Amino acid sequence: MTDPTLHDSSSDRCVLIVEDDPATRRSLLLLLTGRGFLAVAFPSMAQALAYAAEQPPACLVADYRLEDGDGIALLESMRGSGWTGPAILISAYHSLELSGQAKASGFDEIFDKPLREHALVDAVGRLVPGGRR
Repeated sequence: MTDPTLHDSSSDRCVLIVEDDPATRRSLLLLLTGRGFLAVAFPSMAQALAYAAEQPPACLVADYRLEDGDGIALLESMRGSGWTGPAILISAYHSLELSGQAKASGFDEIFDKPLREHALVDAVGRLVPGGRR
């Protein structure tokens, strides 16, 4: 793995953030860690999959469009490896078709960009009981 943005991911309560935009990735990491969650962030699907194989996260927060794939393919790959945790998709490309694909793939929540921070924090709090430090 190349230089992940890491914040105390030693716990199975960790939220895995996958976002290819550096500013958005950092913002999501700061938002969740600032609210007391353990979190780790990666810019690519490949890095996230390598991390999840070694240290399965409690929750996935993934952008829809990634440089090396998309959030739906990421979740499907994680599910194929046996991961069963909750997942949140974020996207600037909202459509009914995308929402349907995301739900069919197992996403628990779908949020449009720009994100309403409180909605994401509330969703992670619901999906990761005891996930705060």
